[in-house]
Amino acid sequence: MDLNLKDRTYLVTAASRGLGFSVARALVDEGAEVIICGRNKDSLKKATTSLGELAQYFVADLSKKDDIKALVKNIGSQILHIDGLFVNAGGPPPGTFAKLTDNDWKKAFDLTLMSAVWLTRETLHLLKKSDSPSILYSTSISVKQPIDNLLLSNALRPAVIGMMRTLARELAPDIRVNAICPGYIYTERVEELMAASESVVENINTRIPLGRLGKPEEFGPVCAFLLSPIASYIHGALLLVDGGLYQGMM
Repeated sequence: MDLNLKDRTYLVTAASRGLGFSVARALVDEGAEVIICGRNKDSLKKATTSLGELAQYFVADLSKKDDIKALVKNIGSQILHIDGLFVNAGGPPPGTFAKLTDNDWKKAFDLTLMSAVWLTRETLHLLKKSDSPSILYSTSISVKQPIDNLLLSNALRPAVIGMMRTLARELAPDIRVNAICPGYIYTERVEELMAASESVVENINTRIPLGRLGKPEEFGPVCAFLLSPIASYIHGALLLVDGGLYQGMM
């Protein structure tokens, strides 16, 4: 299937590695130009080298409003519009209620929720100039069911979904908005969360109907599709990519 991405431009945030990189990779493979960002310049250089000539990068800390404003200003000085935005900021650190401090909550709030707010606000004028603009928010299966020891994610990611659902009304019909909710996809972050013991991995695999963790290359193309003009009637949706882990009715 041709996703009609050639000569289109997408901003993919937190994309020097992991799920963000998998999305950038899928978009480039379909002929799109991608702009990626992250906090580590060396990692971004390595990622853009791997992605090839269709990719460029900017350094930005998504938990800082001024960094996001500078990022979008730099992009706007080079191009007239972007066709899509993949909102991704990694995950807040693990922890239980008793161990998390006020500072932990504040940092997670800016990283998880406010980064999505700031990115959306700052890019709207560039998105509106596209003939098929879309925003895709990357969240987690935790918006459907809490994950042990991930209180910050459990509490804050559902707020992003609430914003997405509201924007589906406010931005339509000009801009499509959707959310993607990965389960356990084998990235460095998931590896860190499961580093405690091999039994944790075995337990997770047992709970997943497909019997294994997902691969980044199984995640990126789904996002590329949702961002593309081919998905022109998918709007306000929340899609799980979790191997069947979530088994609720809604």
